[in-house]
Amino acid sequence: MTNICPMCKKEGDLVQRITVESLVNDHFKKHLKSFEYGLCKNPDCDIVYFNNETSEIYFQRDIKVPVWYKNQENPIVCYCANVTLKDVIDLVVEKQKIKTFQELVDLTGAMKSCRCKTQNPSGKCCKEVLEDAFNYALSLIDTEI
Repeated sequence: MTNICPMCKKEGDLVQRITVESLVNDHFKKHLKSFEYGLCKNPDCDIVYFNNETSEIYFQRDIKVPVWYKNQENPIVCYCANVTLKDVIDLVVEKQKIKTFQELVDLTGAMKSCRCKTQNPSGKCCKEVLEDAFNYALSLIDTEI
């Protein structure tokens, strides 16, 4: 399968059918034709999933959840626990309830249910995105001093 988004022409990631099937709106499920799809990683492109061989394209409006890197105002950083960037900033900066990444995980329940293949649009664990959000929140504390 060619992994180039048909709209923006940028390379995407491979995603398994189980992820796409779990996240596309219900009326699209019966139309899925492939076992793997491309995931467009370009934040400015409205396509989320595609398969160039079967001419399938699914846009953000066709997906049940907002895709965190697709220019979201308050992106979800852990889909399994529905933790948003604002939640992380609130706990780290505003309430100063947590100081370590492990405290963030413990307090929010992030990464506990391991349903990433069916909840996260990338089909991958959110740990890296959650760590980025935590480090971003920590950087906000440093700039406030």
